[in-house]
Amino acid sequence: MSRIVAAASRTDLLASGGTRAVLLQLDGDEADALASLAGQVETLLSESDPASPGLTRLFPVAYSDDTSAAAEFARYTRPELQKRKIDAAVTVREAVEAASALGIDDPHYGHNIEIPPAALVAWLTFLTDLRLVLADSIGVADDGSIPDAGAGADELAELRELQQGVYDWAAFLQDSLIGAVEADLP
Repeated sequence: MSRIVAAASRTDLLASGGTRAVLLQLDGDEADALASLAGQVETLLSESDPASPGLTRLFPVAYSDDTSAAAEFARYTRPELQKRKIDAAVTVREAVEAASALGIDDPHYGHNIEIPPAALVAWLTFLTDLRLVLADSIGVADDGSIPDAGAGADELAELRELQQGVYDWAAFLQDSLIGAVEADLP
């Protein structure tokens, strides 16, 4: 299971020479999954039609009662927002792909990722975007409830269960990352 620790005083682990950072420790399967998910979100954001159902929660309509104002708002804000979201996914993917043992002798965590303060917003943005995409796919309601899969095909139920597990894992990573950052606050 992944873990996140505040690394504010662990200068031996920080290539940045002691800058406050967070250390994310993953096993091999988790690292592979996170890099793949970041790549998938990056692709979705880069290649999808703006009206794609998978993007509805990432780019909500600003004015639901005025389509002209909504289109105008999207025209001015969406390109920059989309770029920032893509950049966040790229930041996470590249960090996970570059992960190493960092000299830590722990067989459970072969992928250790130093997240410097400048990258924290990108990580939180990506985790939020991943959860929003998954929430849309599995039908998470605005109140956070998840409807039962019902009497559907076994394959569909298994896929939904897997997506819900990834959704929960992303929430765990997001909460742990925020907790590690809060631990460093005075």
